[in-house]
Amino acid sequence: MSRTLIPCLIFTLFVSCLSEEKGVEIGTQLLVNTDFSASQINVSPWTSISPEGFILGVSNEEFNSGSRSVFIESTDSLSLNSGIWRQTYRGRMPAEGRRVRLQAMIKGENITSNGSISNVFISIRAFPVEDSSGITSNRFVTSQNRIRVNGTFDWQPIEVSFPQFPGEVDELTVFLVMGGRTFGKVYFDDVTLTVE
Repeated sequence: MSRTLIPCLIFTLFVSCLSEEKGVEIGTQLLVNTDFSASQINVSPWTSISPEGFILGVSNEEFNSGSRSVFIESTDSLSLNSGIWRQTYRGRMPAEGRRVRLQAMIKGENITSNGSISNVFISIRAFPVEDSSGITSNRFVTSQNRIRVNGTFDWQPIEVSFPQFPGEVDELTVFLVMGGRTFGKVYFDDVTLTVE
C-alpha cells in the first residue's frame, strides 16, 4: 500500500506546484463588491481617501447596476489633492505575462480639469513597487494619459490593463481617482479586475 501511496503523493505535489506556477485561472475576478451593493451598511472592502476639497460618498440614486455606486466630488478646482476610492487584492496572483484588465463604468457631472491631462482616472499598482532586480517599470498602469474625462455624460466604460502581468507581485491595488485641479462630480460602478 505504501508503494502506491508515495507515487500518488509525489504526483499530487507535482500537480499542485504546476498549478501554483500558472497563477489564477483565466476569467478570474480579483475584486469583490464590484457593484458596491453587497451591503447596505458599507462598501467594504473599498476604502476612501478624502482630503480637504473633496467629498466622497455612496449614492443610492445613481448607479449602473446593483443598487449603489460610489462618487467623488471636488469642491475646490485649485486643490492639488486627490480624492480616491481603492481596493487591495492579496490573494493568489495571475501568472507572469498574463493580461489583467481593470474596467469600470463612470458617470460625470460638470467635470472640468485645469490641467493638460485628465484628472479623473482609474489605475492599478503592483506591490512591491520594484522587483528583486530593482525594476519598477510595468508595475503601474493608469488611464490618465489615455482617456480624457470632461463635462456631463451618462454611464460609459473606462478601462486600463497590464498587457503582461509582472512577476514578484504580493498585492494589487486598484484606484478610482479624481485628481487635483478638477471640479465636478464623478460616479464609479461595476469595477472589475479580470485575468485574461
